[in-house]
Amino acid sequence: MARIVIVDDDELFCQIVARTLTPAGHVVVAVRDGDDALESLWENGPDLVILDCALPGKTGLTILRELRQSAMFATLPVLILTARRSEWHAKMAITAGANDYLRKPFDAAELIATIDRLLAAATVPQPSARLLDEARVAELRIALGERQADILLSMMERDIAERAEVIVAALTTGDTATALTQAHALRGASEGIGATELAHLCHQIEREGQRDDTAIAACAAATVKAIALARVASRDQAATSSA
Repeated sequence: MARIVIVDDDELFCQIVARTLTPAGHVVVAVRDGDDALESLWENGPDLVILDCALPGKTGLTILRELRQSAMFATLPVLILTARRSEWHAKMAITAGANDYLRKPFDAAELIATIDRLLAAATVPQPSARLLDEARVAELRIALGERQADILLSMMERDIAERAEVIVAALTTGDTATALTQAHALRGASEGIGATELAHLCHQIEREGQRDDTAIAACAAATVKAIALARVASRDQAATSSA
């Protein structure tokens, strides 16, 4: 079962998509205004998004580009489902980061098969960049300077380890309120340094109120290690540059 958000201003069409996908075991949430799309994604933590191109507020392609610029949603499967039929529009969507492009009116079997394929591809293990986005760390070093960025990353090592320990204990004892509070704080900090996988797990705790404590513990430990390695690599590079 997957949680799917469809962003389309046609209420009837959203109902048709929901009736098509619900029997396949999916939960479908409809958003009918482009300006509300990103906020809805944060609230619902979807496994896949279906976007129309023409929307009130932000267009589908604008939303898509914003998703691809976010560490949290950079790899989220996105299907464009639109009445625009030209190959030029399809090429624009794929170039902007869409995983696939279907045209209205859709064939039910094709829609289900496409979504199943995109969801299956999303379960393939992601590269270690999901642990720590090197590009995001580089941006921090430019914005803060080497010393301040290193101090921030050092603080994050401790913060991740401590908060993850609290979250694991809270999940183990059934203290949902503490788990939610700590997961929310850790998600924001993780998003800030590009720790995508940890942010994703924290968001799942926020959304579901319960999550496998071993997953968050393992991811936190791996993220702390990735930060430590990034700090060492940066110091080595600085030493080489000054030599």
